[in-house]
Amino acid sequence: MKPKFFPIVLGLFVYFFSPHATGEDFYVKKKYRDWNIYSSSSNNCFLASRAKRTSSYLNSREILGKNRENSFIYLSVNKNKNSYSMSYFSDFPLKNNNAGSMNIDNKKMLALRVIKSTEASRNKHAIIDGLVEEDINFLLSGSRLTIELKGIDNSTLVDQFSLMGFTKSINYLLSACD
Repeated sequence: MKPKFFPIVLGLFVYFFSPHATGEDFYVKKKYRDWNIYSSSSNNCFLASRAKRTSSYLNSREILGKNRENSFIYLSVNKNKNSYSMSYFSDFPLKNNNAGSMNIDNKKMLALRVIKSTEASRNKHAIIDGLVEEDINFLLSGSRLTIELKGIDNSTLVDQFSLMGFTKSINYLLSACD
């Protein structure tokens, strides 16, 4: 990831999904294949992975030359409530009030919802509502995660993430983080 984008992505994740961790500095605690575990000094953690392939389509044709290389997916766990939060960050503005999908190995599809931004045409985040343990089990047994959303220019953004290392990452997160 380019150094200038990392603080922005990390800050937005912390802002939306870890209010108790606001103001904390996060660092890479562990790496397992395509997934990183980020931790703070107070042992608050989350998982993150960068898209392996990003593409954009308009009228069923791929748009070549669209610079999209910084899309990420994040997962955090609230052990007290036994709940999961998953979010997606796009490097291209997303269409406001739009729904998308997260597909796990063409076996399980989950809905994504774009988070409305206060800045005009800067909606770059989406969340998965109602992520449950069954969904985590699909991620654990899967090998690829595909995100599809509409861009602000009506193009379809398709980002593919590898699930290699996800099992070890989440097991570490559950055992070693608060």
